[in-house]
Amino acid sequence: MFLNNILFWIIATPFLAAFAVKLLPVRVAIKAGMLFLLAQLTLCGVIAAPVFSSKVLYLVIKNIFFVADPLSFVFGITSVFIGVFIYLFAVGYFAEEAPREQQKFAFWGLVFVGSMMGVVFSDNLISLYFFWELAGLCSWRLIGFYRKDEHLLKADKAFLITSAGAGFMLLGFAYIYIITGSMSISQIMNMQVSPFVFALVFLGVLTKSATLPFHTWLPDASVAPTPVTSFLHAAVLVKIGVYGLARLFGTTLIVSGNVMWAGYLALLSSFAAGVIAMRETDIKRILAFSTVSQLGFMVAGLMVFNPIATRGVVIFYVAHALGKGCLFLCAGIIEKFFGTKDIKQMGGLMKKAPLLTYAFLFSMLSVAGFPPLPGFYGKLETITGMLVGGHVFYGLFAILTSALTLMYMMRLFSNVFMGDGMEIKTERKGFAPMGVAAVLLATSSLVLGVMLVL
Repeated sequence: MFLNNILFWIIATPFLAAFAVKLLPVRVAIKAGMLFLLAQLTLCGVIAAPVFSSKVLYLVIKNIFFVADPLSFVFGITSVFIGVFIYLFAVGYFAEEAPREQQKFAFWGLVFVGSMMGVVFSDNLISLYFFWELAGLCSWRLIGFYRKDEHLLKADKAFLITSAGAGFMLLGFAYIYIITGSMSISQIMNMQVSPFVFALVFLGVLTKSATLPFHTWLPDASVAPTPVTSFLHAAVLVKIGVYGLARLFGTTLIVSGNVMWAGYLALLSSFAAGVIAMRETDIKRILAFSTVSQLGFMVAGLMVFNPIATRGVVIFYVAHALGKGCLFLCAGIIEKFFGTKDIKQMGGLMKKAPLLTYAFLFSMLSVAGFPPLPGFYGKLETITGMLVGGHVFYGLFAILTSALTLMYMMRLFSNVFMGDGMEIKTERKGFAPMGVAAVLLATSSLVLGVMLVL
C-alpha cells in the first residue's frame, strides 16, 4: 500500500506543483518547479528497486488503473530526470525575461511532465488517450510561447497534425475494445488485433513521433525557447509515441498479420531526415531533423517484435533523451553566444568554452552510437535484434542511418567548435546555471555508459 501511494504522488506531484507555482511569487516560479521535480525524482527512486525486482505497482483512482512496471518506470523517471536539468537551465535562460514569462514556463512545463506521467503509468486506453492529448495541448502552448504570429502558426501546425493522428488512434482504441471487450491494457495482454487496427493506432504514433510524412511540425517547433525544444525532443512529447508503440505492440497486443511496411516507413523516415540534416545550417533544425531520424530508428526497432531489439530501443531511448536533451541545452547557449542559429556564422568555441565543448561532444557521440557511450549499446542491441530476427535489410539500413548520424553531427561540431574564433557575447546574465545543466546532463550520459559496461 505504501508503494502504491508513492506512485500516486509521482503522478500527482507535477500537476499540484503547476498550480503551486501560480500561487508563489513569480520570480521564484522556475526554481520552485525545479524543487518539485527533484522531489518527484526522489519518489521515483523510492519505488525503483521494487519495480525492477518484478513487483508491479497498481493504483486505482475512481476505477481508473495506473501501473508501474519496468517499461513505464524507465520512460517516466527519464522524463523527470531530464526535466530537473531543463528547469535548472531555464533559471538562467529566462533570467532576463519578464517574471510572468518565467511563471508561464514553470506552469506549462510541469503540466507537460505530468502528462507524460499519465501516459506511461496509465493502464487504461482512455486515460492514456486523455494524457496523450494533454501533452499535445501543452506543446501547443509552449511552442507558441512568445505569442508571435509566426510562432502561433507553428504551434497550430503541431497541434493539428498530432491531434489528427490521435483521432485515428482513438478509433483504433475503439476497435480494440470491440475485439477484446476491455479498455484495460493489463487485461488485453497477448490478445490478437488485425493489421487494420494496428494501422489506426500507428497513425497516432507517427504524428506524435514526427515520422515521415508527418515530421514537418517538429523542425518548425524550433522557434520555441530552448527549454521548450529540449522538452519536446528529449523529455516528453515525441517520446510518447515510442512509448505507446512499445507498450501496446511491443509487450501487450499481437498483430495477426504482416506489418513490415511500418518498419520500412520508419527506416525511410530515419534516412531522409538524416540527409536533410546534412544540408541544414540552422543548429536547432539540424538537431530537430536528427530527432526525426533517431525516432525512425527506434520505431523500426520496435517493428521487428523481438525482445532483444525492444530492449535495445529502451536503452537507446534513455541515451537519446540524455544526449539530445543536452545538445539542445548546448544549442541554446551557443545561440546566446553568437546571436544566431546559423552554424556558418559560428566557429572557434573549443578554445573559448571547453566545458561546453565537452558537453556537446560526448552527447553528440552518444546519439550517434559511438562506443562506449550508452547510445552505442542501445543501437547495438537494436540492430542485433533486427539481425537475429531475420530482418537483415532492417539491420543494414539501421547501420547506414547510424553512420549518417555521425557524419552530420561531425559537420555540426566542426562548424561550431573548430576553426577560427568568432566573437561571442558573454555579458548576458544566467550563463552559469545554463552551463551547469548541460555539463551535468552530459556527465549523466558518461555515467550511464560506464554502468552498461559493468
